[in-house]
Amino acid sequence: HRAPSASRKSRTITGAFSQTNTCGSTLVAGASCVISVSFVPTVPGDANGQLTIADSAAGSPRTVPLSGTGVVPAVSLAPAALTFAAQPVPTASSAQTVVLSNTGTATLNIAGIALTGVNAGEFAQSSNCLPSVAAGGNCAISVTFTPSAAGTRLAAVTITDDAGKQITCAEVHQA
Repeated sequence: HRAPSASRKSRTITGAFSQTNTCGSTLVAGASCVISVSFVPTVPGDANGQLTIADSAAGSPRTVPLSGTGVVPAVSLAPAALTFAAQPVPTASSAQTVVLSNTGTATLNIAGIALTGVNAGEFAQSSNCLPSVAAGGNCAISVTFTPSAAGTRLAAVTITDDAGKQITCAEVHQA
């Protein structure tokens, strides 16, 4: 005599959740399977969902409430732009500092900080921001300017991170 099996008819999940499982279409009596649920938030804040399993056994469907809190990094830069005073060619300026603050609720992961733009080679930067800034934390990006010619020189400090920010560095040079 064989124990009856339960046929799994459907499995649904709602909210910012996803699932994988080892259940197959039939589960014999006494056997088990694993349903793994992941939280995949797209916005910050509380999220609710539900896992529903409908099968041929008594008491179907079965529901499991799901909840999670989405967290995201957020960047604030102060100041938002740097303007260097007139600087003799080819002398390096004093450093100006931009403070990067993670005002979000998750760690900010920084893949890189680079100088970009037409005159990027005339600016230099250093920072203590890599590889990440904790939620509520901050770091410093120091920028110097060494003009190779007279005139307006433009560049940007481009930060590649989870939140996406850029700061423009500008210099008006008078010969």
